[in-house]
Amino acid sequence: MTRRARRHLIALLPLALLVPPSESRAQGEGATGTGYTPLESYERWPAEAVEAFRSIPVQEEGRLKPIETVARYKLLRMNGAKRLKLEVGGEELKLSASEWLMDCLFRPEVARRLPVFKVNNPDVMVNIGLEPHASPRQRYAYDEINAPGVMRRLSELTAGYSAILGDEDREDEGKALRRDPVKAGVMALKSQINEFDWIVNALNFARDGLAVDLGEASGKFEKTGTGRTPMSVFLREFDAVLAEARGEGGEEFIKKLGVAFSLLERDTATAGVKDKTSITSLAMFPPVERGDEEWVKPGYLIERLSLRANELSQAEKAEFSAWAMPKIVRLESLAAAAAAGDDAAFSEEMAALNGEIVAAAKARGEYKTVSLELFWHRAGFFHWALGLYFIAFVLLAFTWLAPSSAFARIASTGVWLMTSLATLALVVGITVRCILLSRPPIATLYETILFITATAVILCMLIERVDRKRVALAVAVVLGLGGMFMAMRFEIKEGRDTLKVLEAVLRSNFWLATHVICINIGYMAALVAGAIGHVYIFARLFGVKNRDFLRSVTRMVYGVTCFGLLFALVGTVLGGVWANDSWGRFWGWDPKENGALMICLGGLILLHARMGGYIRDLGISMCAVLIGIITIFSWWHVNQLETGLHSYGFTSGIMFWILLSYGIEGAVLALGGLVFLREKLAATAPSQEPRAKGGAPPVDGGGEPSHT
Repeated sequence: MTRRARRHLIALLPLALLVPPSESRAQGEGATGTGYTPLESYERWPAEAVEAFRSIPVQEEGRLKPIETVARYKLLRMNGAKRLKLEVGGEELKLSASEWLMDCLFRPEVARRLPVFKVNNPDVMVNIGLEPHASPRQRYAYDEINAPGVMRRLSELTAGYSAILGDEDREDEGKALRRDPVKAGVMALKSQINEFDWIVNALNFARDGLAVDLGEASGKFEKTGTGRTPMSVFLREFDAVLAEARGEGGEEFIKKLGVAFSLLERDTATAGVKDKTSITSLAMFPPVERGDEEWVKPGYLIERLSLRANELSQAEKAEFSAWAMPKIVRLESLAAAAAAGDDAAFSEEMAALNGEIVAAAKARGEYKTVSLELFWHRAGFFHWALGLYFIAFVLLAFTWLAPSSAFARIASTGVWLMTSLATLALVVGITVRCILLSRPPIATLYETILFITATAVILCMLIERVDRKRVALAVAVVLGLGGMFMAMRFEIKEGRDTLKVLEAVLRSNFWLATHVICINIGYMAALVAGAIGHVYIFARLFGVKNRDFLRSVTRMVYGVTCFGLLFALVGTVLGGVWANDSWGRFWGWDPKENGALMICLGGLILLHARMGGYIRDLGISMCAVLIGIITIFSWWHVNQLETGLHSYGFTSGIMFWILLSYGIEGAVLALGGLVFLREKLAATAPSQEPRAKGGAPPVDGGGEPSHT
């Protein structure tokens, strides 16, 4: 090869950077199906190494967090749980998310055989040409899905779906696609596979180095004898490699160099670099410049030392190399210790990596929230709240068996205690979230569930302290248990970190603390009033005649409705002021705005109808249930419409539950109508005994003239 030809080839080498990372990964190891065999044994990571790994801070989605948070939500998206259960050799193992992520990074051949992917709909697997498991609880392993033809079929389907979603002229078709359980499931599975693929390839450079031994092509470099060149060695000799290519390296060396650059580009992309799309969350190194807020991924270190080395002067490159090279060597040492099965060396290297990164984060004043978040994970406040609410519900059920017994009084005390402890755990958990995010408690749909649950229980407990009929306490327990269960299910459904940094337009603590909180208190009160209204309707349905009890329940519904209406009105007005400030208009008939207005109008109609005598006790409760339905529409349903400036929070797969809630509440209203008709007929039926002259007219359960 002539010198001119070699220079021409070197000039074309950067074109390798244009190869998409997905395509370059497909050329790597493990890209083709080789048949799947379940693991026969599993060697756990040393506990001290896991502890050091889980507390390493990384930057993701605009904030610093422990890598355990990243691991938990990556596993949750794929597995539907934050722990991985598997059976190996007849023994059931439970792996933490951090252990699973360590497998992905340092033992990808093991990670690919772990049953990670949860697919609830068997038709999804049929569509991609794979025989579904007999039990929907069984997960699928990557190597199982990566069977011949299956991955190609999955890619073809998702490519077609993506074309529809990306075509503005096919918007309606795209909405229908997102709501189709099979197509949405195929898209979700492909997204999970892609993310897994990025994770297991993130440390290719540290585990494998470059699958090229430059010493075999040129005597200027030492032979490794393994057929591979460690990445740190290649970067250290990078200038010499280029000099040899420009000299008389020979055709074989130029050929080897072309392969090396292609692999270098692939491994750099999968390790993650700045200013390029990557879903590998390993931004674990604080930047060199103290004023730079963006942490960097390992690929950035490789890129700056090789592919973009010409942007630095020799002095700058030497300084950067002195900072970056030890980090690359540390990751290579970790990978080598993991490959050799040397637990002691691996634990030592992991502790050293943790110490270096944590020390740098503390020096920048950024580690405090990471420590708090680790404590938040360990404490599990919301899991405690769910468990305690469940215990309270069980005790409450026992009080219903013998309401007047001594045991019921003791159990009621237990209900109070468990509900109070559960609510305390919930409030503390919300408070810790506020500290971590430095903002008020509500900004996402998930956070509205937590806030509404906490405030609903607190309001019901305050009512119970005044009324002492055990009605509000029962409603508190049911709402607490239901709210926490909904929060857990929603988190699983979303599979994303719930500690979310907001978009710039929403980043206003004043409006989040006023408009958003007021609106959600309005939601909460409407739901509480509707729940207490259920108690009244069922009491009348089953013939409860205790007038004092019925009158007390009506007062609760009426009072809570007034309380909620105040906050709904104030919150709606404040929302208009915020909209005017942000969007230049006070009101735009946006679906979310209309939902808030409907709640306000529903409350006003209830109060005016009561004052005008159009409705009485039963009518008040039925109206409260109807307002509860409107609240469900405003809180959840309008997000599914995907229209308007408030069209955030679309969640695939929840429309069925929204419609089911409408059906249940509609049935409750029908029962209320049945009660009214039954009592109306009873009041108009000929009396068996003539009424005394001047006798009182028939009365309803609230002690007032019979009326709706």
